[in-house]
Amino acid sequence: MSRLGQVVRAAAGTIILLLAPASRSSAQHVTKQAPAQYVEGSIKAPSYLKAFVIDDRLSALRREPGLQSMVIRRLRLGHAVFIVGISRHQAGQPRFCRVAVTRRTRGWIHESALAVQGRTGEDQRIMKLIEGSDGVDKIALCRILSQRFSQSQLVPRTMLQLGEEAERVAETLSQRTRRRLAEVRGADASLRDYYLSDAGLDRYSKLGVVFDFNESTGEFVYDGKAYREVVRRFPDGEAASLARQRLELNNRKMARQR
Repeated sequence: MSRLGQVVRAAAGTIILLLAPASRSSAQHVTKQAPAQYVEGSIKAPSYLKAFVIDDRLSALRREPGLQSMVIRRLRLGHAVFIVGISRHQAGQPRFCRVAVTRRTRGWIHESALAVQGRTGEDQRIMKLIEGSDGVDKIALCRILSQRFSQSQLVPRTMLQLGEEAERVAETLSQRTRRRLAEVRGADASLRDYYLSDAGLDRYSKLGVVFDFNESTGEFVYDGKAYREVVRRFPDGEAASLARQRLELNNRKMARQR
């Protein structure tokens, strides 16, 4: 072989060696980033359907699609997930959805625990759950429907129910907090400071529900945010008329003297 031929062959070999690792690395990168095309035991769902947990009694995230499979964690009301697969139908067995909770966390969750954003009839399902719940759960479900399914015709009714539940909660909290804070008079801070700092309000505060305090009567009073939102968004409907009435009653509660 001529000297020139040897040089050409050596150069070609060097180029192949340099390119080969880069190609493998690139292929691995694509594989890691690409969504799974098939999940064992499931049929593929339309790519990445966004859904929200609406029933935390069924929201156990499991290793496999079955009621006796190991529980990884339990998802709270309102937690957003992406459906990436659905279990195959088996007679007498519930269907499970394969969901992505975080980049690294996957699992199976009971189909009835989820509501898919934009799917017809999901708002009706949530409303049934709202009507069968109370307290924190009811308020959380009202927020899911009014915020995540904001095009639903049920939104005005939902927001009224949120406000009415917040008023009921205010009465219950007033009684419980009054017993806990019976001995704080004469302390450095005012009674209002203590009431509005009470730990019983924390979980409602996280849901955007705010209370005021009438020191004269010793009562919490819901601030009426949901009612004001109804008036702002649906000013001409029957719900707005009811919301204005509830706001007026709340104003009277704050002005009331012993």
